[in-house]
Amino acid sequence: MKKIIAMILAGTMALTLVACGGGSAAPAASSEAPAASTEAAEPAAEAEAEPAAEGEALPTVEPQDLVMGTGSTGGTYFALGGAMANAMNNMLADTGLSVTVQSTGASVENMNLMHAGEMDLGIAMNNVAANAYEGTGAFEETGAITDVKAIGVVYNEVYQIVANANTGAKNVEDLKGLKIAIGPAGSGTLGLSQKVFAAAGLDPEKDIVPQSDSFGDAATKMQDGHIDAACNVLAVPASSIVEMTTSMKLAYINISDDILAQIQADAPYFTRKVIEAGTYPDQEEDCNTITCKAVLYCRGDLDDDTIYLITKAFYETGEEVAAAHATGKEIQLEGCLEGVTTPIHPGAARYFEEMGIEVPNNG
Repeated sequence: MKKIIAMILAGTMALTLVACGGGSAAPAASSEAPAASTEAAEPAAEAEAEPAAEGEALPTVEPQDLVMGTGSTGGTYFALGGAMANAMNNMLADTGLSVTVQSTGASVENMNLMHAGEMDLGIAMNNVAANAYEGTGAFEETGAITDVKAIGVVYNEVYQIVANANTGAKNVEDLKGLKIAIGPAGSGTLGLSQKVFAAAGLDPEKDIVPQSDSFGDAATKMQDGHIDAACNVLAVPASSIVEMTTSMKLAYINISDDILAQIQADAPYFTRKVIEAGTYPDQEEDCNTITCKAVLYCRGDLDDDTIYLITKAFYETGEEVAAAHATGKEIQLEGCLEGVTTPIHPGAARYFEEMGIEVPNNG
């Protein structure tokens, strides 16, 4: 009888231990993956642009310090690129990836540096990237660049020409004979300035006195009276232009519908942009100009997991970037591939598809 009772007790204890083991498993899983809580029942759309939930498995990659080409100091690319790198590095801290920014001549130079393997990431105007892919424009002599891939749109680029108000200039045609900073060597600004002046019937080598100053240097020279006007492809409002208004009165130069139509015949990605009166100090009238897209690009041979993580970190830290640079507010998944006409990196495409974004087949 004692033996039977002992066997019954032993069986009861075993069942109790099994039950306790099953009960402890659920809390353990919950602590490792908080996304599995009641909040996970919320619609997926509400979490689309949110960072990965704690405990969510991310790709494992080799530690790398990726170098990102920006632009000249005083331009949007340089300052915004620094804010982007800081925000991405915060999110990528546990992945082994980091991003370091480098000042460059901007769009054209960034495409060439990525092609040469001397840069991993780079910001460039979408029209410059299209020219590179086709081997036209600034890349006609060096040949097509097909090994650089797109990640996604950073912000809207706005072409802005400002002149000393004393010149009396209002339109591009009025700039004939003036000394003008038309963009740093190797920049998309330079290429676009050449298109704009040509469409206005002006030879930038003969009808004006061209200068290749950086945006920051151009602002200083404008204020010192050493140049008459400056061309910029920058976010609105541009800090270098705001700086000029502290010591001089500016004229905001209009680009006519005819000039825009001529440019669009070869480069349809340029569209009309109106800088509303009051955007800059003492700007009394709207300024009719043109815009395109600034896009983040990368070396095509970077592995898919690395670019997946970069893309995720880029689009999920927009608010942090915006806290450091106002243009960061334009870093959004909505419209992230608008105006991108060159091939998109498979790693970036994977992230966009996870977010429910249709990825165009650009070749």
